[in-house]
Amino acid sequence: FTPKHAIPLSNVTVLGGAVANTILNARKRHPLADRPLVDWDLILVMEPLTIAGALLGAFLNKVLPELLLTVLLVLLLSVTAYTSLTKALKLYARESRAM
Repeated sequence: FTPKHAIPLSNVTVLGGAVANTILNARKRHPLADRPLVDWDLILVMEPLTIAGALLGAFLNKVLPELLLTVLLVLLLSVTAYTSLTKALKLYARESRAM
């Protein structure tokens, strides 16, 4: 798939997973506290920014050339992977010392 088609396809896939998780977890209760499993107040705080980001991303997907989209996606993936790997290595080292 080209990035112009892969990005919306990815968004629809994530939406499907989110809807399924919401349906499965909406009525569940927290196992240790007397409250719902889903923190609805947190959703109310986060969702406007999530929607704004999705709108901005959809706009950029329409106006940017495909090569620039690809470069930006690779940069985003690289930064995300580096951050995750760094955090994982620190956590592994801390857990190894604790053992």
